Formats: sequence, structure tokens, C-alpha cells
Amino acid sequence: MEAKVVFQSKKGLKMPRHTIPVELYIEASQVFHWATMRHFSIWFTGSSRRHRRTETVLRRPSKRGILRTFKYGKKLVYSSKPVQDELDGLAKVSHGLACTECLVRFFRSRTDGMIVAEKYFYGLGCVPEWGIVYPEGKMLLFEFSTRNDFLVTGKVKGKLEAYLKNLERIEEKFNAKAVLVYVIDIPKVTLERFLHKQWHAGSVAALSPEIFFADYKTFLSIPIGEQLTASIYYWMDGKQYALRRNV
Repeated sequence: MEAKVVFQSKKGLKMPRHTIPVELYIEASQVFHWATMRHFSIWFTGSSRRHRRTETVLRRPSKRGILRTFKYGKKLVYSSKPVQDELDGLAKVSHGLACTECLVRFFRSRTDGMIVAEKYFYGLGCVPEWGIVYPEGKMLLFEFSTRNDFLVTGKVKGKLEAYLKNLERIEEKFNAKAVLVYVIDIPKVTLERFLHKQWHAGSVAALSPEIFFADYKTFLSIPIGEQLTASIYYWMDGKQYALRRNV
């Protein structure tokens, strides 16, 4: 069965910055969880600097109700996803912003990929935050966990087990060889201890050649556009590698 995807056209990246159409902003919002104006600027320009076209354009779909907006701290955040109520939306903003932050950074590292929104993974046994399919038949899947998910809910181990069982189903649907990048918002030393414990216990998930790990702080320290080439991702041998050879 052919997979349905949301694709961010490179056409918008080649246009002059002051002529990017509203439709491409709406298209980008459909693969974002939650986003700030900064995320849209990085997506289209590769820079987090102020972008007047983005400031102007985002007002239009917001006023028309196409994009939902909430005040989050001192920032205005945007989403194209339906929200039951404001409190329900705000509860998911922190996680959603982190997922979008990672997406725009990976996208700017290589812009020829096809972005797969979260909803297109439903029914496959595990649901990544998003995915990117590259022209040569490789796919990057992304998972993010908060500090609370890691320390309190214990979701990380369950998610890893689900990927081990269902990764082939995802590869079959999208006709691509996949790797999973799992970013966790915990200190680097905590992640290292967790992984070493899993490796010594013989955890099949932690020893999978298809899964890489990184802590969120280290991930954010890498300049925009270098997420695929930075050697920050832990692999099954306990060493850190870049992802470029895999995607």
C-alpha cells in the first residue's frame, strides 16, 4: 500500500525570502507538533534570526483559524492540530516544541528528504514523532522523551521494545531502511549510565544496530544544519557516531 506523506517542497527554500507563499507555511505546520515563529524561520531560511516574511504570513492563517495559537510564557506558539481546550493544548506544548526543534534542525541538515507526519504511522505498532524518507531509500525515525517520561513513567523501555517488534512494518510501508534516533531530555551522564546498564543486561533494544541515542542538551549544542554530521549519537558499541553514513 502506498504511504501517504506530507512533503515540504524544496521550492519554498529556493524562493526569495520575501515571497514564500502562505500555503508552504501551512504545509510546514502540518508536520510540526507545536512551533514558534523561530521554528518557521529556521525551516525556510536555515537561520533563527528574525524573518519579517514569517512574522507577516503567520498572522493570516491564525486569524482564519487554520493555525491555533496559544501564549506560552513570553512566546506565541502555533499548531494546525485540533485541540480540545487550551489547557489540553498547553499540557502538550513543551514536548511538541522539542519535537519541532529537532525536526527543523534535521531538515536543515539535509533538505532533500520527504517529511512524514506522525499521523501516518498510526496502526503500525509504534508511532514516531515524525520521520524523514531520503531519495536513496533510507529513513530517519525520531522519538523524544521528556525527563518525566524517563524518570517517572518508564515509557522509554516500552517504546524501545515496540520499535524492535514493529520496525519492519514501518520499513515495508515506506519502502525504506529505517534507523531510529531517540533523544531524551536528561543529562548526558544519566543517559550514559542508562545505556551502559541496558548493554550489560543484554537489552536487545539497546543493542539494536538500528537505534541511536542522544541527550537533548548535547543535541541543541550542535549548530543548525550539522545534526547529521556531528558525532553525538550513542550506538550499540557504546561509542558516539555521526548519522550521515546511515541516512
